[in-house]
Amino acid sequence: MKSSRKYTQKTLSSISATSSGEELQHDMADENSPISVRILWSELQAYRDGMMNDIKTQIENMHENLREDISSLREEAKADTNKLRHELSQKIEALHETHAETTSIQKDMERALCNTTDRLTALEKDHESLKKDYNKLHDKCLDLENRSRRKNLRVVGINEDAEGGNPSRFMAEFFSEVLGKENDDSLIIIDRAHRTLAPKPRTGERPRAMIVRLHYYTDREKILRLSREKGRLFYKGSPVHIFPDMNPEVSKLRVSFNPVKGKLRNAGIPYSLYYPAKLAITVNNVKHSFTYP
Repeated sequence: MKSSRKYTQKTLSSISATSSGEELQHDMADENSPISVRILWSELQAYRDGMMNDIKTQIENMHENLREDISSLREEAKADTNKLRHELSQKIEALHETHAETTSIQKDMERALCNTTDRLTALEKDHESLKKDYNKLHDKCLDLENRSRRKNLRVVGINEDAEGGNPSRFMAEFFSEVLGKENDDSLIIIDRAHRTLAPKPRTGERPRAMIVRLHYYTDREKILRLSREKGRLFYKGSPVHIFPDMNPEVSKLRVSFNPVKGKLRNAGIPYSLYYPAKLAITVNNVKHSFTYP
C-alpha cells in the first residue's frame, strides 16, 4: 500500500512537471506565434486522459496488490488454523484416552471397594460370632480354673520361712492354733501347701501368701466359716487373713465390692457375696443382686 502511494505521488509529480514544462513551452511559443484555443483544449484533454489512465492503472495495481496480500493472509491464517486444529485434536485425543483410563481405574476401584466391603461385612459377622464363642470359652475357662481351686485357701500374713521344710504340717498346726483346738472335731487333711510363685520379698517387705490345697471341700468351707465367726485372726501376735483361692480376675472383681460391703455393714444391711462375684442384699423384704459395684 505505501509503495503504491509513493508511486502515485511520483507519477502525479512527473505529470505536473511535464504539464508545467509544456505550459512554459506554450508560453514561450505564445510569445513567438499565436496558438489557437482549440489546440490548447485538445492538449489539455490529452493530458487529462493520460492522467486518468495512469490513476486507473495505479488503482488496479493497488487492488491487485491488496488481493494478493489478502490471499496470502488467508493462506497463513488457514495454515495456522489447521495447525492449531491438529494440535487441539491431538490434545483432545490424549484427554479422551486419559479419561477412558481413569474411568477404567475408577470402575476397578469401585469393584475392589465393593468386594472389600463385602469381605469386611463377612469379617465383622465372623468377628461377632468368634467374640461370642470366645466369651463363652473364657467364662468356661474361668469356671474350670475356679473349680480346680475350689478346695484351695489363700492365707495372708504368715511371715516368710515360718513354715520351715514341711509346709503341709505347718498349715495343719496353723489352722488348729488360729481357729482353736476345740473346733478340731475331725482331722483336717492337707494335700499340699506352698507360697505363691512371686519372687521372695526382701527383709521388711510384705510376705507372700500361702496357698493350701485341702483334701475335702467340706474342710475348706469349715475353715472359712470359723474364720468369719472369730473375726480378726492372729498368729504369733501378727494379724492373718484366710480367703478362698480364686482366679485373679474373679478375685479383683470380688475385691471391688469391698467398699460397698463396708457401707452395707455400717448401715446394718445384710448381704451375701455369691460365686463368682454376685452381691445380694435384702431391703424391706425385697432382694436385690448386683454383678458389678
